[in-house]
Amino acid sequence: MLKMIVLSKRLVGQLLMPDEVSILESMAQHHHHANFRPRALGLLALHEGESPKNVSKILRMSAQMVYEWASRWRERGILGILGGNIGGPPRKLTHEMLDYAAEVARQEPMTLAKIAVKVKDRFPDARPFSEDRLSAGLRARGLSFKRTRLSLEKNGAKSISVPQSGHWQ
Repeated sequence: MLKMIVLSKRLVGQLLMPDEVSILESMAQHHHHANFRPRALGLLALHEGESPKNVSKILRMSAQMVYEWASRWRERGILGILGGNIGGPPRKLTHEMLDYAAEVARQEPMTLAKIAVKVKDRFPDARPFSEDRLSAGLRARGLSFKRTRLSLEKNGAKSISVPQSGHWQ
């Protein structure tokens, strides 16, 4: 028993405080992101003296993942296991590309397709991206697309709005 407590103390860093145990138990049962639940369960199992190999078998994860959770817990506590591996492929539109697109959009009125062409010209080696992604990125930077449309005046006469093409504001 003493060997198990020493093992868990070495992996988790030190024995968990009662508050930390209750936070991890709550997180293991109720966290809205499903991938955080096994992390909490794994740390609780390590705290109880289970070996990383047993924890990995029970949770159907690699033993390396269990060691990484313990390492992140030692380094940053609860924030270490809430962050972790983001995963997935690299972004098609990098922050640099979106910054350039926002700069282009602020310079003169132009359509989303024209902005996309300018971004592709500036970054020829970039991965292909959709105009929807570009639009979402520009909206996240506070730009919204205003399209040209017919407007009705109060007296019922139709007039065309001033810009002849859509523009970003």
